[in-house]
Amino acid sequence: MARIYDAEYDVVVIGGGGSGKSAAYTAAKEGGLKVALLEKMPETGGSSVYAEGTAAFESSEQKARKVPEHAGAHFPTKEEGFRRYREYSHHRANPDVARMQVENTAETIDILKSLGIVYTDVTIYAYDQPLELYTFHRPDGLGERVQEVLLRACVNAGVDIFTSTPAKKLLTEDRKVVGVLAQDSKGFDMKIKAKAVIIASGGYGNNPDMVEKYSWLRRSAHHTYQCVPTQNTGDGLRMALEAGADTESCQAVMIIACARGKTLTSHSSGAGSQPVLWINKTGRRFASEEVAMSFADTGNTLAKQPEGVVYAIIDADTVKHLIENGSDIGLGDFIQFHQKLTNLQLELDQDVADGIAWTGGTIEELARNMGLDPAIVAATVAKYNAACEKGFDPEYYKPAKFLRPVKKAPFYAVNMAPSVLVSDGGIRVNGNLQVVDFNYEPIPGLYAVGNEASGLFGDTYNLDVPGTANGFAHTSGRVAARHAVKMIKG
Repeated sequence: MARIYDAEYDVVVIGGGGSGKSAAYTAAKEGGLKVALLEKMPETGGSSVYAEGTAAFESSEQKARKVPEHAGAHFPTKEEGFRRYREYSHHRANPDVARMQVENTAETIDILKSLGIVYTDVTIYAYDQPLELYTFHRPDGLGERVQEVLLRACVNAGVDIFTSTPAKKLLTEDRKVVGVLAQDSKGFDMKIKAKAVIIASGGYGNNPDMVEKYSWLRRSAHHTYQCVPTQNTGDGLRMALEAGADTESCQAVMIIACARGKTLTSHSSGAGSQPVLWINKTGRRFASEEVAMSFADTGNTLAKQPEGVVYAIIDADTVKHLIENGSDIGLGDFIQFHQKLTNLQLELDQDVADGIAWTGGTIEELARNMGLDPAIVAATVAKYNAACEKGFDPEYYKPAKFLRPVKKAPFYAVNMAPSVLVSDGGIRVNGNLQVVDFNYEPIPGLYAVGNEASGLFGDTYNLDVPGTANGFAHTSGRVAARHAVKMIKG
């Protein structure tokens, strides 16, 4: 019996973030196709709203600037970008996907500029990181502005946008994807016929059960803190697997350190993200805190601790330093390099009152208030202070410039946690972003883009190429849509 459909489109895009809107806009504007975009939330944007810069290679913005503002630096070539993706992933990155990224990101910048985006800078994420490539194209208004502009472009291109309309299942016939079963804003099922479906639903990063099952973050998956209120719960991965897709590089998750109960712009969270003294729930130090210069490496480091529990220990002198002199390292646009954390003392006092931070007149009192062994914490602090006095850390070789002692009362402990921002892959795709099965054969009519698509990472997000996730989102969406247009038009 023939299936009865409620609507028919050339292309259905599942997800309204950066990758989904880029795909929908391209299919409608360039391809002239009839396009529907399904977004399960009341408004579009997804995690792309929180994005900062966009990675690109040999872009018009880089060429106009000729060289970065920092002495001795240069803008990377496409070849350098390709090699970095391959090497950083220990050659687990799909070379076809990596090539797609470096070859097409420059056009992404030009398209967004044509829509009205202005780029204020092309730089790096962490100024003390010598290995970072200068790929970070920072747009005026950041990700939120980009998503506003893309939404308007989609509407003007004739894309039909359905919000509060989650996709539930891919419809297939003879192994080919032919549509989507969705649920409309009133809770009624709707069957939508399509010649191509592009999954752009953001990955599984906000689903602790999936994080536990698919990523390397198994032990602390249920102990993470969600600092970004997105709903990327693995819908696309689940639907793709049901349709015969295979997985690849599911382990990669983008983790950032954040104080529990706080936002990324919080000054107490920003203080805890500095290279200050960190201890875990055993009361002991566990790493060179210089790892704070890379939020991806910091996230990994915190996530490896028992139950993902970490405390940043600071004293009155450090509080004064961060308020008056500013941060020692930056956290992108959330906590800028050398930003004065003027709200720090007020936040710490409130956090202590709320029970999400602790204080004490002595280290032992601080430890008791935290519920840790005072003797162990005191010994840890004493050993750390001795290293600060010598200007040499024999335990973890932390650079002397970050050896700031913990001596002056009152003392504070900020409860830091690993926060999974997004997953970085899951569905295996080829260089055209076609979803492939166990035998690497494309599933007709099905694509995956953005954080749903695997191919750029091993087990860790590559902050050495800052802006990669955002650049990949917009670029992969466009490339997938163009291929779908080509297939549909024969």
